[in-house]
Amino acid sequence: MSQNPQETSRQMYIRHGQNYGETNRMAEISKTYGSSILFRRWGATVFDFVFFVIGYICLFISVIQITDRWFLPLAIATRCILLIAFFCYYLLLEGYTGYTLGKFVFRIKVVNGEERPPGFLKSLIRTLLRLIETNPFLMGSLPAVISVLVTSSGQRIGDLAAGTYVVKVRDLEPISKKTMKRSLLIFFTIIMFLVGSMVDVAFLSIKHYQSAEAPVSRKEQTFISKDGQFQISAPLDWSTDPDREKITDIAIFNPYIQKSVAVLSNSKKELGNVTLQHYTKKIQNNMTKEFNLSTVGPSSNTTIHGYPAIEFTIKGQKDENHYVTHVAIIETENDYHQVLGYTPASKYSRFKKELHDITYSFREVRH
Repeated sequence: MSQNPQETSRQMYIRHGQNYGETNRMAEISKTYGSSILFRRWGATVFDFVFFVIGYICLFISVIQITDRWFLPLAIATRCILLIAFFCYYLLLEGYTGYTLGKFVFRIKVVNGEERPPGFLKSLIRTLLRLIETNPFLMGSLPAVISVLVTSSGQRIGDLAAGTYVVKVRDLEPISKKTMKRSLLIFFTIIMFLVGSMVDVAFLSIKHYQSAEAPVSRKEQTFISKDGQFQISAPLDWSTDPDREKITDIAIFNPYIQKSVAVLSNSKKELGNVTLQHYTKKIQNNMTKEFNLSTVGPSSNTTIHGYPAIEFTIKGQKDENHYVTHVAIIETENDYHQVLGYTPASKYSRFKKELHDITYSFREVRH
């Protein structure tokens, strides 16, 4: 039976490469792989990418569950943490073990010409270029794929710049027990960190959904009506809603989480001889027409900053989405005001207190 010439060549270099006067045994072994090494490298890259996606999701959910909000500085901070973690993951793991989790699974290893892990400097060069050539959002890793296919040793640009090679573990000399223990300890630590993060997310989710109230930031900002007659206060991650501001007196929303509050006013003079109860009934009828399959919750009389008010909720469907609207009808000397807090039905228990606090911040502006 004839042998594969490429396989015969590979075995010759593994067994006799140094005796044949090869100055760089790893380069010669790499030349025997052809395009087969590309598939292992691609599989390892996808594995590591999935690992980071899971890690980012865990971080994202943890932050949301703890803070209950997602605003620009927080978004920037979490992305910076992810970028630093990504950089250190490749820099330290490949630099000192030659592996990442993906490479360990696909049985390939990064080495220098002496068959050892590349070390800090070479790994730094590889990692910096990785941010460009294997970035799935930047040309889809095309530069790395082309480089691996066209170079004789199957090297990407980072390998060429750092003088490193990616070889199959079976073609390397057995590593010492000390090195093996160190590598296993590092991988075990990473896996435990990921598992711990997932457990933490699950714990926070269970704990958070058991609570009927969501934490609200003590730092607030004030939003004043167009006529300057009244105001409401909301946490710093809320802002004016430009789409609804034109048709309301005040319209605010959280741009990163689905929740919003609007205030509409009607003059008592224009309404005529209408009581608070009659006006509330009219608003309930109008809102049940707006939402499909609407259910009006029980009404309760209350006082908001000394003004008589009636509170209730409406559950309904709009554009195939289920919403809960927290409504407060407030009577001042000259007007009736509707304070409407919207959020998806699935999130109402979490945002109920925040919408309640914004509603109860309503007051007239004293000039």
